[in-house]
Amino acid sequence: MRGLQKTLLSSLRDNGIGEDMFSTARKVGRILSDIPLQVWDEIVKQEPEAKLADQLPKYGFGKFATFMVMAGLNDYQLKGPAEKKYWPLLHEILKENPVPQTTNELKTLLRGFYENERFRKAKVKRLEKFLDSNLAQELWMSNPETVSENLREIWIKLAKVMNQKKNAKTIAFAMKTLAITLILSGHHDFDFSGIPIPVDIRVKRLTSKILKKELTDEEVRHFWNEVLREIKKRQPEVNMIHLDSLVWQIGNLADCKEINEYFKEIQVPHVGQELCNLIH
Repeated sequence: MRGLQKTLLSSLRDNGIGEDMFSTARKVGRILSDIPLQVWDEIVKQEPEAKLADQLPKYGFGKFATFMVMAGLNDYQLKGPAEKKYWPLLHEILKENPVPQTTNELKTLLRGFYENERFRKAKVKRLEKFLDSNLAQELWMSNPETVSENLREIWIKLAKVMNQKKNAKTIAFAMKTLAITLILSGHHDFDFSGIPIPVDIRVKRLTSKILKKELTDEEVRHFWNEVLREIKKRQPEVNMIHLDSLVWQIGNLADCKEINEYFKEIQVPHVGQELCNLIH
């Protein structure tokens, strides 16, 4: 057993996780594993992109999933916070317009929006590249079961279509929006392992607070992978979408008072207290 532990720690060091980080990740994982699955699902529903869930019945799974992936691909270099200046504006577009019947109609619907965004040429080009692809056509006609079974294959295809690395931030985030669509549709039986957590300033800030040092994006990803591994020992249905949603939401909180308030609101106050004890 001791030899196995040494081998595991050696492997983790090779992947950017030292013994101290590994130990802390396990502590964080044990703390967060006290959150019930239904609460994890409610956390996901508080994500800015999940606030569009009222359009899911109107669009149906395949069309809504295609839209969500497209919106995820262009969620970068925005005019302001995504929860104020991006997702609510897209929500209004979906609410105020008839449901597009083809990917080409969706492209027409979204073009005007992206032509008024920052980096408009790049975003319109990405709009065309994705919605003109075979992958977009497949998603358009898909159902939750098919997507759940083929999530990792979709990830590889998406990176290829967009001519980006699989671990690129926008690819990872687009996959997150697709997985959120699955959760909103009542599906948890998908394998998100290997698809990295999208590392933004909030995620990085919280990780640095916990570990009390600055980290690379790769170190941040490995840390939360280990946290999730620990959570899954008690909560196997929890996935990286749940964890990333939580980390992003509390990553912008200023201090332990705000963190404790957050966990009180979701009915698990002891989790906030234990997490704050670890941070300070």
